[in-house]
Amino acid sequence: PSNPGLDVCDIRRLVREAHAGGALVAVDNTLATPLGQRPLELGADFSVASDTKGMTGHGDVLLGHVSCRDPRRAAEVRRWRKIVGAIPGPMEAWLAHRSLATLQLRIDRQCATALELARVLADHPDVTGLRHPGLPDDPSHALAARQMRRFGSVISFELADRARAERFLDELRLVDDATSFGGVRSSAERRGRWGGDAVPEGFVRFSVGAEDPEDLIADVLRALDASRKATG
Repeated sequence: PSNPGLDVCDIRRLVREAHAGGALVAVDNTLATPLGQRPLELGADFSVASDTKGMTGHGDVLLGHVSCRDPRRAAEVRRWRKIVGAIPGPMEAWLAHRSLATLQLRIDRQCATALELARVLADHPDVTGLRHPGLPDDPSHALAARQMRRFGSVISFELADRARAERFLDELRLVDDATSFGGVRSSAERRGRWGGDAVPEGFVRFSVGAEDPEDLIADVLRALDASRKATG
């Protein structure tokens, strides 16, 4: 899925058309993670990801990876890495290995809770523009169901305006107002604060963590209620 809009691209089709034109295909798989989607099995030449997000999940390491289908391309990537110097240090490598031991546990919990939260938000009168590939009525659901194994831990939605979104974020108690995603602690942000993304001022990107689902959903609903009262 794309970030932050959560549109899902048809990887098989893109690969077919790109290869017909002589182009290579790289898929940013950060949001899905390898447990949620396997771009190389869908025909992509490269799968890239920021492992700072879901792969390591604890917000304490800057890391990324590239995987390739073709051994020759993989050798080219390794040579580029050696020349440019984009090589993780021992501590980063240790932190990544520590996190991989809980990867499936974390992703399964986060994806399940994200879908549960999305279902609740779908019925909330203050929420519009809700996107999550796991919802049956999401525009990308049919495609996501064909090419994804899990639907991800990120939800996006819109509140009335900038003031409402900012107050909602202030009212949350279990959720950090932060720009990263995929961690064990839930985070959310008003994405329009950065500029550059074509999103409304009240657009919120919400990354579901590993908290107790009932506690997290209750916190979100309470924050929505409090922010409505505060902003009129």
